[in-house]
Parts: sequence; structure tokens; C-alpha cells
Amino acid sequence: MKAYITADFSPEALEKLKTIIQDDIVYESWRNTKNLYFNDEDLIKKINEIGAEILICEGDNVKKPVIEQTNLKIIGSTRGDPNNIDLETATSKKIPVLFAPNRNTISVAELTVGLILSLARKLHSIERVLHTDNAFEVNEFEDYVNYYNAFKGFELKGKTVGIIGLGRIGFNVAKLLLPFGVKFLVHDPYVLPARLTAIQGESVELNVLMSNADIVTLHCPPTDETDDMIGEEQIALMKKHAYFINTARASIVDEYALLDALKEKKIAGAALDVFSIEPVDQDNEFLELENVIVTPHVGGDTFDTNHRHSMLMVNGIQQILNNQIPENIINPEVLEGYSPGVQTADASEELSDIIPTLEMYSGKIQEIINICIKMIKKEYIVGTAGNVSARVTLPNGLDAFLVTPSSVKYEEMGIEDVVLIDENGDTIAGHRNPTSEKRLHLAIYKARENIKAIVHSHAPYSTALSIARIPIGPIVDEVIPFIGGCEVAEFGMAGTDDLANNAVEALGENLAVFIANHGNAACGSTLDQAWTVCQQVEMAAKIQYRASLLGTIYAIPEEAEEEEREIFDIMKDMGE
Repeated sequence: MKAYITADFSPEALEKLKTIIQDDIVYESWRNTKNLYFNDEDLIKKINEIGAEILICEGDNVKKPVIEQTNLKIIGSTRGDPNNIDLETATSKKIPVLFAPNRNTISVAELTVGLILSLARKLHSIERVLHTDNAFEVNEFEDYVNYYNAFKGFELKGKTVGIIGLGRIGFNVAKLLLPFGVKFLVHDPYVLPARLTAIQGESVELNVLMSNADIVTLHCPPTDETDDMIGEEQIALMKKHAYFINTARASIVDEYALLDALKEKKIAGAALDVFSIEPVDQDNEFLELENVIVTPHVGGDTFDTNHRHSMLMVNGIQQILNNQIPENIINPEVLEGYSPGVQTADASEELSDIIPTLEMYSGKIQEIINICIKMIKKEYIVGTAGNVSARVTLPNGLDAFLVTPSSVKYEEMGIEDVVLIDENGDTIAGHRNPTSEKRLHLAIYKARENIKAIVHSHAPYSTALSIARIPIGPIVDEVIPFIGGCEVAEFGMAGTDDLANNAVEALGENLAVFIANHGNAACGSTLDQAWTVCQQVEMAAKIQYRASLLGTIYAIPEEAEEEEREIFDIMKDMGE
């Protein structure tokens, strides 16, 4: 089978294809010929002259006449979206069409991050000034200071990045930005939950993203739904210091509205790789602006993209010739042996390279620290006698747990001191030793999926009742509807499985338990709820302790207790 290739191909891929087809290859990369076939007749003539049965192209129009008037057996388009091929006609003639999904994902994502960093540190401005004749001159120290002040940039750490479209490219951008310690707002009606969880992103409406992001980066496809999605209204919502990045498609943005906002300095700047009129020439108006980086649609222009799409074509052809069905065929129904079925995206590979860090969970960790400070002020803990934890989700979707350390005074604790552990208690992130009561926390989490946070305190009245082995009885109205009850666990040595298992058994379906000689453990679906439960238990323990000093304690009526337990069951179900 002779092959005609007009796409840019790597040498390795060409050699492999020669071995596979054992026939001639006519290779005329559009990069070398400076030509794309938009005229049907020219392409038909060329294919027939060669006698090609395989055509691999990138930008050529392979429409109905080309397919019907040639003897093509396989067509390949080295694009993620092979809209240059008449798929309907190819399918009707049983011609398999290969394409190149994910070919330039890494390249575009890396360029996006590079543009963000360039804007943040004003590298484009510095470069222009220093490399422009007579623009850069330092004769006095004052001259240097003026440049130094003009080139002041900002760090990415702590900034909010708004990602519009968390598809393959948008997700890779987020992964690259994770180590910088940024926060993510995401607008994507079709977002995969696993991706959102992996980056600890918040899904928001478009206008919310535009209003709150320091950096807005665009990564959605050009469709009727996204056409002019970013208009004058959305651009007007952006912060004055915000930057706008577009490495997706120009049709998604109102270019005139963006141009006006940049001219009038309503936003700080932009980096643009795509335009409504391409190729970019010297008349492009964005080139006139100092606060804009212009690149001429080079997002996927790397040797790596070229090799990747080449090998996708070659491997796909090899599979077809071996009567296999390639993953990168867009019309698999034309091949024998194909049976339609539901295909589900396997996110495990794209999530596997995300290394969990404490920074990912900085917001949750700060909540833990705040609760520890409150416990110190209320004298619920002394030193590290008492601990707090929260259930979180790892980038791969598994549960993990943030716990306070065993060797740091909580008054001095920072985000870097908290420890992230897995369900076995092994450290995932953090340089401290986790609390010695990690077994208690893990045992409760394993027993109760609905519990997302635990506050273990050595509050004085709770500790007194736990020492006396006295549970909280039905004497305080607030306890049953919100906590369910608070029994006393059998004694176990601190930090042991015995203590943990005894606590789980005594906890049952309630939200609090007394741990013999160790105060209370309060649980909740959030840290706020767990902290509220902790305070309610201590309040009830204080009332019960003081009431006992007066003599006989009168419980609430039995029928009232039953009603309040019903209320607790309802509230618990709602919380789950």
C-alpha cells in the first residue's frame, strides 16, 4: 500500500511505517512545501499520480470528491479534531479515519504556564525594553531604580487561577500549576468530578470565575455553545490586576471587547496564541499593545507533538493491517469485529502523576489550626493533649486524613506541621509525626463513612465524667437532637487499638463518645460541625456535673426523649 504524507512526520515514524507497509512513501510535509491542499482537483490528481491508498495529512481538505475519486483505503488526520476530513463519505465507503487525540496536550499546557509566568514577572516587557535600540540606557543609579520599579512582578503562590474548560489541556495546565500553590476556580458544565477533586478546584458559574480570578485561562473547544462565551460583560467583571490567557480558540472571545479592555488598562494584560484572522501578520492590533504577549498559534508547535501524532498514525495503521481496532479511529464501525459498547474514560493515568502536598489542602488545614487555637483558649487541651483530624480526598480519588502532629505546640503550629496520612496510618505528606491517637481517628473514619471530621478534646467536664464512667443522660434538650447521646468507652491505653476499637463500639451511630480518662471525641460531616458537637458535649457535661452536686438529677420525659432521637435520626440522614 503506497502512502502519501503531507503532515509533518518524525524520522522514526517514517522508518517504522516503511517497515509496516513494505511499499513506497511519498513524504511532502506542508512545512517544507509551504502548501496545503484546499482545492479538490489538485489533491485528487496528486493522490492518483502516486497511486496512494494511504493518505496522512494535517490541514488539507479531504472532502467528498477526493474520497470518491481516489482509491484510498486508510485516511489519517494528525489533528485532535479531524474536521478536515469528510467523515460521512469515508464511513460510507468503509474507509477508516485515524486522528490524533491528545497529541499537543502537553505542549499547549506548558506554553500556557510559560505565558502565565511571563506575564507575572513581566518578562515580555523586560525583553522588549532591553532588546530595543536606544530604549534601555543606564547612566545613573536612578535609571536602574526606574527600570527596577517598572519591572516589578508578582508570585503565583496564593493567587486564584480561573480555568474555563477542564478538559485534557485545562487539566494539564492545572497539574503544572499545582506546585505553585495556587487556588483553582473552574467553569466547565461537563467537568469530570475526578479532575476537579484532584486539583482541589471549585466549580463555579462563568461570571463568578471572571470576577474572582487573578488569572483567567481559556481551554474549551470551539462549539456553538462556547461561541462568543467571553464577551464584553464577562471581561468587564475581571479585576484590574487580572490577566487573560487564550491558547484555545479565538471564536470563544469577543476580540474587540478584549482589545478595548487592554487598551484602556481595565485589565492588566493578556497572552494570546489564537486569533480570528490567522496567520497572524504585522497588522494585528494586539501587537501594538505593550501589555499583551502575542504568539502566532504555536501552542502545539513542538518536536514532541510532531512525533506523538506521527506515531499515533503509524501504530493505528499497523493495527488496522493486523485486523485490530485502534483506539484513535474515529469511525470504528467500518472495521470487522467492531461491536459498539459504552466506553468510559479511565482517569487513573492522568491522575497518577499528581503528588499530594499539604498545600493542596491549605484551606482545610487552616480550619484545623483555628479549631486547635479555640480549644487552647477554652482550655480543652494542654500542649498536644487533644487532636483534630479531617477526611480529605486524594487526587486519585482515595480517602486520606489530615491529622495534627504529636510534637508541636498548637499555638505554634503552621500548615507545614499538619500530617497527611493514608488509611493505614502511613504518612503521605508532612515532615512531622502524626498524633499518637491516629488509631482512634482512623478507626472511627473506617467505621463511619458519613464522618468527615473529628475533634478529640480533654475538656475538663468531659474528662471528669469519662473518669467517673458516667455517660451524658437525657437531661439536656440540646444533646439528643444534635448529638444522639454520649456513652463512655471501655478503658484502653492511649494510642492503642484497644482504645480505638472501644471508642468505635461506644460511639455507635451517635456523634460523640467519652473516652475513659481521655475526655471526648466529637464527630461531624464538617470540621465546624465536629467543633460544635465538642462544645455541646462539654456544655452538657458541665450541666450534668453541676446538677449532680445538687442531688437527684431529673431526666426529660421518656416520650420527649423518643421524639428527640427521631429528630437526631432525621438530621443525621440529611447530613449524609
